[in-house]
Order: sequence, then structure tokens, then C-alpha cells
Amino acid sequence: MGKNIAYNLMRNDYAVIASNRSPAPLNEVVSKGAAKADSIEELVKKLKAQRIVWVMLTAGEPTINAITELSTLLEPGDIVIDGSNSNYHESIMLYNMLKEKGIMMLDAGCSGGPSGALNGMCTMIGGEKNAFEVTKNIFKDVSVPNGSLYTGEIGSGHFVKMVHNAIEYGMMQAIAEGLELLKEGPYKELPMFEICDLWQNGSVVRSYLVELAGRALKADNSLSKIAPYVEDTGEGRWAIQEAIEYNVPFNVITSSLYERFHSRSQNHYSARVLAALRHEFGGHAVKTEQ
Repeated sequence: MGKNIAYNLMRNDYAVIASNRSPAPLNEVVSKGAAKADSIEELVKKLKAQRIVWVMLTAGEPTINAITELSTLLEPGDIVIDGSNSNYHESIMLYNMLKEKGIMMLDAGCSGGPSGALNGMCTMIGGEKNAFEVTKNIFKDVSVPNGSLYTGEIGSGHFVKMVHNAIEYGMMQAIAEGLELLKEGPYKELPMFEICDLWQNGSVVRSYLVELAGRALKADNSLSKIAPYVEDTGEGRWAIQEAIEYNVPFNVITSSLYERFHSRSQNHYSARVLAALRHEFGGHAVKTEQ
């Protein structure tokens, strides 16, 4: 997504200086017009004040390490945007570290996967209002119309994105279970792709996720090349933990996470659908059958 956000920014006439841990994506972005920085230190040196640094890394240690390094290089008034799927508690911790040095931070939950990052995504932005006022046009330009929202104090952006992803778990599970019943029910050889495509026209269950399920099924009606093994990247677990903390019933979403655990030792078509959906909307890797 970071590479595609860079493309999106350049298409909207922003000057981008790019740095990346892996050279191939970096060189690709540079070939399209971005300036190259071989390290975070070089990146900061090439940016002019007021610097805006968008960090788009794997949540957890990679993001924490990058922002910690930035805290030693940036100056008061500079702005860090954390666009990863960070746990909102980590966002608050990083914000407090930067605030001690006068550096501002925004936590930006980004939805839409690689395609959205390139063509227009949905962004949920928490953090200092002053920092948002400086960057709001950036978020507006890289998002779809009406697709960016300032959600309030630090952590709120990633909290909203966490709940968004938890809802996604439940919706995906419902789609997968319904498609499994179609496949295993009394009518054999149902046109699975065509059914998904039909549901996109006037049906109350039409959605981007149904569209993506259809896209996967068009390529392989039985999804035979995808192992029924479904990973999770943490947001569902975090949301369930928060629901427990705040006494919020979370039945469907909790069950959907447990079904992902269940998939790792069973052979269900619904698990193939879930794995295919994660690959379609987010480019997440899938395990393949031997």
C-alpha cells in the first residue's frame, strides 16, 4: 500500500521522497518520479521544513522502530503520519514520545487495500487538530470523495480502523458460510461467480466483499488452488479484547475469529472463500494446496 500511496500522491502533484527497506519497490517508485532516499536519515535531510513523513509499514516493531528513529531526526513542528494497522495503544505511546520533542503525529487508518491506496481509499485520522489542518488536503486527495474523516484525539483513527476491520471479519464470515451452503446444498454445479455478480445488482447484500468473492470465484469456481487456511493480522483480536474491556457483546465477530482458528486444522470451502477474500481486497498471501 505504501508504494501505491506514493503513486497516488504523485498523481495529485505532490513531490514525494521515498525510502523503503526493500530496494525493488523503492526503485520502482523512483522510476515513476519520486526522489530516492536510501535511509530514514537521508529522507529527513531531503525534506524541507515543515516536514511531513508518512510511515506505511507493518504494524508493531517495524513501525515502532521507524518512528523511534524519526524522533531523533525530526524537528519541532514536523509531522509524522502512521498509516499502518497499528494497535491504537501503540499510537498513543508513539505520540507521547514525539510530543516530548515538539513533533506532531497523526494515526491514520487506511482502508481499501492496494487498489484503494492507488485509486482512492478511506482514511480515518486521529491526532492533533493542528497537524490535521496542515495535512487534511493530502488525505482528501488520496481518498475517494467523502472518504476521509478526522476522528479526534490520538489513537482514535486506528481505533476506528480496528473496529472497521473487526466488522469486516464478521461480514466475510457470513459471505463465506453462505457460499459454502450454495456449493454443498442440493443443487450441484451452481454458477458461483454469476450468483455473486447477480447479488451486486439490486440485492440488499451487494457489497465490495461480495464483488471480490465473485472475482475470486470467476478465476476458479471451486477455489481448489487455495488452501482452507485463514490467517489474521491482529485487528480482530484487539477489537475483541476491547469489547471485553468495555462489556460490549461481540458474538458474531468473536465467532468469525474463532472460525479462522478452526480453518487451520480443517478443510472447509468457506475457509477457502475467506482466504481468497483476504487476497483479493488486501493482497494478503494465501497458502496453496500441494
